[in-house]
Amino acid sequence: MLWLALHFPHLSIELLAQHNESGQPIVVVDNNRVCATNEAANDQGISLGTTLATAHSICPTVLHQVKDTYAEARRLDEIADHVYRFSSLVSIQQPDCVLLEIGGSLRLFGQHQMLAEQVSQYCRSMGHSPTARVARTPWAAIALARSGARNLSDVPLATAGVELAGVRYDVVEQFENMGIYTLGALLDLPSSQLGKRFGKNLQTYLARLIGDVADPRRCISPSECFERQSHLLQPLQNKSHLIEFDHSPMRVLVKELYIWLRNRHLACEQIEWQFYSHNRATKILDVHFAHGLQSATDILRITSLRLDDAELPAEVLGIGLCARQTKKHEDTIVSLFSDRTRPPAAGFDIVDELAARLGEDACQTIRSLDHHAPESGWLSTRLHGSQQPRDLAKISSQRPQRPLWLFDQPRQIEFDDLEILHGPERIQSNWWQGKPVARDYFVARHRLGAECWAFVDADDCWFLHGYFS
Repeated sequence: MLWLALHFPHLSIELLAQHNESGQPIVVVDNNRVCATNEAANDQGISLGTTLATAHSICPTVLHQVKDTYAEARRLDEIADHVYRFSSLVSIQQPDCVLLEIGGSLRLFGQHQMLAEQVSQYCRSMGHSPTARVARTPWAAIALARSGARNLSDVPLATAGVELAGVRYDVVEQFENMGIYTLGALLDLPSSQLGKRFGKNLQTYLARLIGDVADPRRCISPSECFERQSHLLQPLQNKSHLIEFDHSPMRVLVKELYIWLRNRHLACEQIEWQFYSHNRATKILDVHFAHGLQSATDILRITSLRLDDAELPAEVLGIGLCARQTKKHEDTIVSLFSDRTRPPAAGFDIVDELAARLGEDACQTIRSLDHHAPESGWLSTRLHGSQQPRDLAKISSQRPQRPLWLFDQPRQIEFDDLEILHGPERIQSNWWQGKPVARDYFVARHRLGAECWAFVDADDCWFLHGYFS
């Protein structure tokens, strides 16, 4: 097996920087001390370990955020879900590493150096800058990635991540006091003696590091629905700032949705936006699509129309995006033997825009129902998602001829006004509900010339039910 480790040393600051392209200094604070800074904060002279008060005295305009370990863990899960496209075995090593078994992916993606670069570039497109290293065992790949070293023997003990394997950090300090600073020097010592003196966890770690002992990993399963949240550094009051710019939070979330859909060859039929305010109140904005969309541009266009009329909190502090209703994405189909091309969603973009501007009920479609009584054989419904109209040509080929225009209530007519053309077609229904329908239908021509649909009931009374176009 061959493992690729991705180490994200700047994960906490990258979570905040994706919505900040103004160049404003940003720091992350843990226990009132700076634990991460962006480039602008570094340029101002704010260093790691500085107290928050000192950071504000150095740069009064610096923005700070308390370290959110839950948000970082969730983001690591999201990254692992995205890179699943490169390997079917993806594992997470908290708090800042993602592992991929790439031995089975080399035929598809080429040599491991090329694959590591592709994965790194993919992560950079999501706003992250990982350090990638490849090794034969998971812990060796983690040690190389966390330290940035090329050879395992050169990895410093302080940055190897031995504490992630359950080894106490004071053990590393003891080795340093003994003059042992690298994994190479540690591996030269007898493993059994190290286990007796420093504990079994260290002995097990070293055995798994060099591959003498198996290292089973819990691998993720790809998520079945898209769900992301974004917490803002500063509250936003202007709707345009939510979606208009490249770094706007809604645009960033839709970009991630597009990547998620594209990797799974899906299109979303409905998305749900969640807007959070100071008092934790949540405003929900549902957006439906008539045919299912994958393109980020199309999704943003329809969302922007819905956003214009939406009432949002006065100050938005966080935004969430969910896409639970999806379908298989249908690309444009081009025949090899003809010049005909079938567009995947001809006309549905107009339906989406009308529904976004005028309301979800503005655009209706007719669905056929499995009911014998003609007046109960159809239903008017919204045109979106799974409520697609059935193929009328297929329906008409399976049933006798029906008129497009039916009266709400059949109109009584004299038989002398009709010239019978076809029929009869007997329809009997609703006997199980106590309101039986027993009719003989005929295609006839009215004395005024129109072709119509008429029936005679059990009482020998004639009724006009509709006209053919």
